[in-house]
Amino acid sequence: MLDIFNWTDASPDVRASALARPSTSGTADAAARDIVDAIRDQGEAAVRAYAQRLDGYAPADFRVPAATIAAARAALDPVDAEAIKAAADAVRRFHIQQGYRNYAVETWPGVTASRRATPVDTAALYVPAGSAPLVSSLIMLAVPAQLAGVPRIVVVAPPSGAGGVNPALLAAADLLGLDEVYAIGGAQAVAALSIGAAGLPKADKIFGPGNAYVAAAKAYVSSLPGGPAVDLPAGPSEVMVIADGEADPDLVASDLLSQAEHDPSAQVMLVCFDIATAERVTASVERLLADLLRADIARKALAASRILVCGSVDEAIDIANTYAAEHLILQAEAADRLLAGVRHAGSIFVGAWTPEAAGDYAAGPNHTLPTAGAAKAYGGVAVESFQKTTTILRASQQGAAAIAPTVERLAALEQLDAHALAMRLRREKAEAAEIAEQAGPRAGSKRRKTKETDVTVTVNLDRDGPIRIATGIGYFDHMLDQIAGHGGFALDVAVEGDLEIDGHHTIEDVCLTFGEALRDALGDKRGLGRFGFELPMDESRAAVWIDLSGRPFVKFEGKIPGESVGDFPVEMTAHCFRSIAESLGAAIHVKVEGENAHHMVESCFKAFGRALRQALRVEGDAMPSTKGMLA
Repeated sequence: MLDIFNWTDASPDVRASALARPSTSGTADAAARDIVDAIRDQGEAAVRAYAQRLDGYAPADFRVPAATIAAARAALDPVDAEAIKAAADAVRRFHIQQGYRNYAVETWPGVTASRRATPVDTAALYVPAGSAPLVSSLIMLAVPAQLAGVPRIVVVAPPSGAGGVNPALLAAADLLGLDEVYAIGGAQAVAALSIGAAGLPKADKIFGPGNAYVAAAKAYVSSLPGGPAVDLPAGPSEVMVIADGEADPDLVASDLLSQAEHDPSAQVMLVCFDIATAERVTASVERLLADLLRADIARKALAASRILVCGSVDEAIDIANTYAAEHLILQAEAADRLLAGVRHAGSIFVGAWTPEAAGDYAAGPNHTLPTAGAAKAYGGVAVESFQKTTTILRASQQGAAAIAPTVERLAALEQLDAHALAMRLRREKAEAAEIAEQAGPRAGSKRRKTKETDVTVTVNLDRDGPIRIATGIGYFDHMLDQIAGHGGFALDVAVEGDLEIDGHHTIEDVCLTFGEALRDALGDKRGLGRFGFELPMDESRAAVWIDLSGRPFVKFEGKIPGESVGDFPVEMTAHCFRSIAESLGAAIHVKVEGENAHHMVESCFKAFGRALRQALRVEGDAMPSTKGMLA
């Protein structure tokens, strides 16, 4: 019945053979693939054909009517209903602690990364009900799905022939608040759910244990383009019991039989430390098996099950980790040491008073667990299984500038130029904006009060208006307006001057104050363009070059005919630029030629305004000097 292996003396090949699963996965894989391919190609007709052939049941509508579910609920024994509620309550109290949490972290200054958890839209719960209606599996799947907030939960269960889905399962669904149940099982149910066929919805994720064919179908559909996700590899059930010589052989045997009765493909394994324990447990299995209703199924499972006699606790731990059982029961005095050493198992039951049966039904933890060694990489079904996470990234202007150097460097390392470009463009814009923001507005206001004038000049280089000028000298106002207009900045000039004498003091003091206000607005001049412009105007042509170097100098070339233009003395043209150069700290070269004094003077001021526009423009954040500073 149970083959006994001496693990300590066995060769590696014998050990590998001893731990091999009995499932004929090759046959199941091929059959499941054929069913899935046929249904995905032919749709509902193939679903019905397989349902009729394999389940013996293919109704016009696979969905179980609400009246049938209600009737099943009404017929359920109240004691059974209470047991279902009590089990669901324990499962709910254990699982409510689970679930992904939302959180946010500032990973860089100005860069916030957050995670948001949301449920899948449609979860399909596969509940085995072929030879036994696994009400417990429905509880284990439905409760965490509900806690995760899944909007649509559908149940598929193999029918009991023409009788449809087992009434106990329908009643349990009703008790759990589930009303969408389909009477179809096997690989055909999985295939129908993968595309949405024969009235079944297209599932986003399929959950639940099943036989080898169901497990193979789940694995196959999840590998197809657009196919649903699946929870985990959950095939035929299995248990490994590690028992020492003090263990009660009947309790050990009952734990082995409780899994053996699940499925002919199930496997049970006993690891013990002496042959006497192996023989006592074997005798108990023989005796207890005789009274089981599903003895035939259990015998088939036991035929592929084994007893491994090892020499130490450490050896037992190695066996457990290599096998990675769905269920691991520890009935040994060294249980805590075994527990500490075992890393791979779906669920572990510690002590003689903790049967796996308790975990199957009502202890709280989920009994949908990884099989066939998948416990090395998977855990059991949990609330997280029904959730997915989305990360959300937000970067401010400052954040983009902060993270950019690292991203650009790594993108260059990987030779992904577009990645580097996407980051660099943002960094440059952010840095330019930051400079403007830090300096801004680039504005200055100066007042010059003497016995001859009281001048206040205000400039804002980051605004193109307003322009308000009132010097009392009309043509001079016009010239200052040309500077501000063509320079592209706001200018306010208010003057009380001794115009009763002449315009000299007013023009000179306005230009000096204007230069001071400009200088104040420019700050350290970081990022400025610095240089000049040439402008034609009818027969006249004026060229102005400006260097905002900090060193005052002026050179004026050209002879303007006449004494004045309006009330503006033409001799003050050169004087204006000299006064501005001195107070601004700039080198200004003006060259003008022409015949008409009005045009010549105006072209000088216009050209000066255009030259200023270029010189004041922010082109980056570098100091426009190889010296690293401007005087």
